[in-house]
Amino acid sequence: MKRIIKVCGMTQGENIREVEALGIDLMGFIFYEKSPRYVRQRPSYLPIHAGRVGVFVNASLDVITKQAAEFGLTHIQLHGHESPEQCQALQKSGFKVIKAFPIASAEDLKLTERYQGVCDYFLFDTKTPAYGGSGKTFDWNLLSQYQGSTPFLLSGGIGSQSIEALQHFSHPALAGYDLNSQFENSPGIKDVGKVREFIIHNSQLKKMNRINQLFQTNPQRLLSVYFCAGHPTLNGTVQVIKDLEQGGVSLIEIGIPFSDPMADGPVIQDAATKALKNGMSLRLLFSQLRDIRKEVSIPLILMGYLNPIYQFGFERFCQECQACGIDGIIIPDLPFRDYEESYKAIAAQYDIRIIMLITPETSDERVLEIDQHTDGFIYMVSSASTTGAQCDFNAEKQAYFKRINDLHLRNPRMVGFGISNKQTFDAACANASGGIIGSRFVTLLNTFEGDADKAIKQLKADIGLA
Repeated sequence: MKRIIKVCGMTQGENIREVEALGIDLMGFIFYEKSPRYVRQRPSYLPIHAGRVGVFVNASLDVITKQAAEFGLTHIQLHGHESPEQCQALQKSGFKVIKAFPIASAEDLKLTERYQGVCDYFLFDTKTPAYGGSGKTFDWNLLSQYQGSTPFLLSGGIGSQSIEALQHFSHPALAGYDLNSQFENSPGIKDVGKVREFIIHNSQLKKMNRINQLFQTNPQRLLSVYFCAGHPTLNGTVQVIKDLEQGGVSLIEIGIPFSDPMADGPVIQDAATKALKNGMSLRLLFSQLRDIRKEVSIPLILMGYLNPIYQFGFERFCQECQACGIDGIIIPDLPFRDYEESYKAIAAQYDIRIIMLITPETSDERVLEIDQHTDGFIYMVSSASTTGAQCDFNAEKQAYFKRINDLHLRNPRMVGFGISNKQTFDAACANASGGIIGSRFVTLLNTFEGDADKAIKQLKADIGLA
């Protein structure tokens, strides 16, 4: 899947139908009366497959809610002086929120700071004296100074003439493109041929990180499975990965064995010890994964402790991850402040997501801070303990899940530690996008003497996914 393509300023039913048929992700309807693309009445056809975006300028919540109900809006795009509190209120009402910022200088990017964590996307457009687009581009180089974690859509005069420039523009937070006046025959009526041409060329642009792609396209009942590289056999890592993808797993966490795995219970500790005895190392792991993307397409995450990664060299580690097609890393003992100061920028340079963990002891303030400054998903540790199977999640854990849900975080979440059966997996899916299973799968891998195909089939039966 490529980056998001949003076509805005739609007004005519048949034109909407034709443009949607091209595979557009989002389609925008402008509810600002001064715009030449103002939607004066409900079109005869509204998109079925594309998300419906309502574009407003300083509108009241009542007006937005009324139009959202009539048009079946999924996203709200705000172009006025709407406050962070208004954005958050719309999020809590179930909408995805896009906040537009007109950009003429790096100073304009500072306005985004107050909106981090309360918007799903920003939209960066060309600054004009009045509201609305000008059909002109701005200096995209200014966006190199945007360090926020909220992904953004690029707007402002994008047209067929922009294709070459877009091929040379990249940013870790770039989520997609907003197409409007440069693709029109007349205001509100899009040139289907021009849009089609852009889509064809867009297929050549840099792909979205697979983690973000996964949660955007399939955000519910996801199964992530952990296993330790080099266990039970030194050279079986690639086959385990292939069997897990074939078995319908959504996401794979590949453990880097370490002699002192402080967050892991006895099952994973034993697997790490055996992997080290087998001769597994980071250098060998990267060698084994060198061609993994020729056979596997789902997101892959490396999970390991800071010591061996630090010894390997963090930037070198990220370079190797990128070369192998690794999408993210989990480092349980990486302090959040160290992440922000020393690791975040390097990982972003190589399009690697650093996934942070939260626990029942993590304060709301810290959870919100992590949510604001990370991307991909948040690893929600079910309890303040090491890894290992549990029979169910008690009332205390359920209260923890509710507390985190009530924060209305920007990032999706996955629940890990203690998931081993249908009860715990269903509880994880009810409170997050899915569950992460490690110890139970490693146990089954031992039971079936390294046959990951049999192990994943049994695991899915255990959790009610068979």
